[in-house]
Amino acid sequence: MSWLALTLVAFVCFVLVFFVKNRQLNHPALQYPYSLKVPLFSPAERELLEMLERTFAERYLILAKVSVADVVEITAVPRRAYWYQAHNRIAAARFDFLLCEKNDLTPVCVINLDDPEAEQDFLDRLCETVRLPQVRLAPQAARSYTEVREAIESALGH
Repeated sequence: MSWLALTLVAFVCFVLVFFVKNRQLNHPALQYPYSLKVPLFSPAERELLEMLERTFAERYLILAKVSVADVVEITAVPRRAYWYQAHNRIAAARFDFLLCEKNDLTPVCVINLDDPEAEQDFLDRLCETVRLPQVRLAPQAARSYTEVREAIESALGH
């Protein structure tokens, strides 16, 4: 009889724990654990965007914070595991700014601020592989109108 009572008590405890945990997981804050990221741009990114708009907005459309996966596609990969590995690398990366032709939105140049946390070597090799010119700017160089314009025009071959 005591085993039956002990089993019944354990079952009731299990059911109570299950309902409490289930209620906690259905809390709205856990269903949508998101908040607005403010500000969208760092001060250096905002300053560079304004400079790019003043310099290149007449010729090119300037897109900011573009996912690499939206610009680059994966070629034929022999095994599914390699495809997923390649996809995860580009899905996790982003370009700070992308200059595109206004008429057909063809990407013509990538502009990235040097970031110690970013995979710069990966982005360098990727841009070289897909033949998309990339300009990497140190934050202090991004403040110089002349340096930015010359670096981009050099990358574009103007």
